[in-house]
Formats: sequence, structure tokens, C-alpha cells
Amino acid sequence: MKAYGFNQYGNSSVISEFKLQKPRIGTNDVLVKTSAFAINAFDIAVRNGQFRNNVTMLFPMILGSDAVGRIIEVGPNVDTFKVGDDILAHPGIGTYAEYFKVGSDRIGLIPRNYDIYEAAGLPLSGITAYNTLVHVAHVGAGQTIAILGSGGGVGSMLVQMAKALGLYVIGTDISSAKKQVLNLGASEFGAFDTERVSDKFANIADVLVDATNNGAGSKAGINIVKDTGTYVSLTTLPNDQSKKPNVNFKQMTPKREYRDSDAFAAISLMISNNQLHVPIDKLESFSLQGIRSAQDTVENGNTNGKVIIKM
Repeated sequence: MKAYGFNQYGNSSVISEFKLQKPRIGTNDVLVKTSAFAINAFDIAVRNGQFRNNVTMLFPMILGSDAVGRIIEVGPNVDTFKVGDDILAHPGIGTYAEYFKVGSDRIGLIPRNYDIYEAAGLPLSGITAYNTLVHVAHVGAGQTIAILGSGGGVGSMLVQMAKALGLYVIGTDISSAKKQVLNLGASEFGAFDTERVSDKFANIADVLVDATNNGAGSKAGINIVKDTGTYVSLTTLPNDQSKKPNVNFKQMTPKREYRDSDAFAAISLMISNNQLHVPIDKLESFSLQGIRSAQDTVENGNTNGKVIIKM
């Protein structure tokens, strides 16, 4: 099969094409023929060597943390999925390929008639958003939530899920994202490139989620969260938390007890209820040029939606 990955850390030019054998599945796995996958910031962090001191990497490293596709083989212990099922998958690695394997506890069915490219943008961003709201922030209906970076991949999922869960949603991002964020379900919007959002929404949020790159929204976030609110960051928490000593500051960190199957069940229900859509910024081809270009687009950070590779 054709696959894309790297043998050394660096920029997108280190990505190469490889010819590999199809993966062999275990008793609890399924083998999937890839239909499409998203380019995630996590993939770029892996390629840049951000985790080289924490995780042992085996080269060639085939990138890709999530995808959608059709099951072509199931392990003997798998009884909840069958050959021919179209699925969302979150294997964590190896989806930049024509085929990938994944544990049956890390997949979910794609509801009928849902756009395949939208579905490809869901697994990692959707799971992250679900875990952030349900397991980390412990949100409740009727609360006010402010989402910084609400036009991004995870941010747009947070807006829609928070709305579906009954929260009053405030989004912030650059001004060009305003229409998109309001259309996704936010009731109010602040543009941090043209407004002082820290003053506009001062002390208003029961829950604040910072989904900006490297915690860039933290200065405004401190002002927006209530004195006794909950502040969750997907990357970096504010260095100076003394201004709001009673705020519950939390870092979003994946944990084993956060089950992908639970998140996928919620995602599928929200899709069926027409509550979850994925803004698509760009489609690229499954080729060396397409993947390098897609990674550069995501790394530069100027996207209004997901960048998807189509097979």
C-alpha cells in the first residue's frame, strides 16, 4: 500500500512516500480502507519532533491520528462492527495510508448520508471537544461558556457541542471567522483583532475554554472567566493566575478513562440531530504534494475550517 510519513524530524519537506504491506490486525482490531483523513496540528507537532524526548518513535513514522473509511476485515473478537461498515476512527497514528488498523473500541459508525469529508474532520477534534466539555470542564445546561479560538478545528466543535448541551455560547476569534462561528451556534462573538474582547466579555463566563494556539488567548481569558469559574486550556494555562485566585484552572490532557466509544456515540447522536457540522477550508489530494501543501496550510494557522485529504 501507499503511505506517507518521515524518517527524520523537520518541516514538511521531510515527508516521503512509502510502499508498505497492509497492516496485520489483532483479535480486537479492524482493517480499514481509508476514504479521507484530516491534517491535524498534532501530526505537525509529531513531525517537528515535539515529542521526541517523551515517546520512542520508530521510523519510518507514518503520520495520521484519525480518518474515516470502510471496514474490510474484522478480528475474531470484534462483534459490534462488520465488514462493509463506514466508520469514524481514532487510531492515534498511521492513517496517512491507503489502509490502517484500529482497535474496535476506537471507532464509531458514520450516520447515513453524512458528508464523508465533514466526517473526516470529526474524530480527533470531536473527541477532544467532547472530553474537554464533559470530563474536564463538567459543563451544565444553562451555563455561559466562552470559547477562545472558536473558528478553529477544535473550537468549532466546542461551539456546536456546547450549544447542543444547552449552554449559552460566546465565541472569540479573528473578525473573518465571525459569520462562521455565529452560524455554528454561538450567541455572541468577539473579534480579538478589532475589539478588546477582555472588556467586552469581562467576568461573564462560568466556563472558559482556550482553544487558541499555544494559549495565545490567556491574557483575555483571565478577564473573561468569572471569579469562581472554570478555566480550561487545550495547550498552555496563564502564567499569572493570581488575578483570579478562586478560578479552577485545568489543563486538557487525554486520559485512558476517556473512552472514544462514548465520544463517538455522542458525536453520532449530534450528527443525527443535525447539531454537528465540520467547516471545510480545503481539500487536497492523497499525494506527496497534496500532503505537504496541506500540512503547510495547517502549520501556518490561517484556516477557516479543516484541511482534508481525499483518497
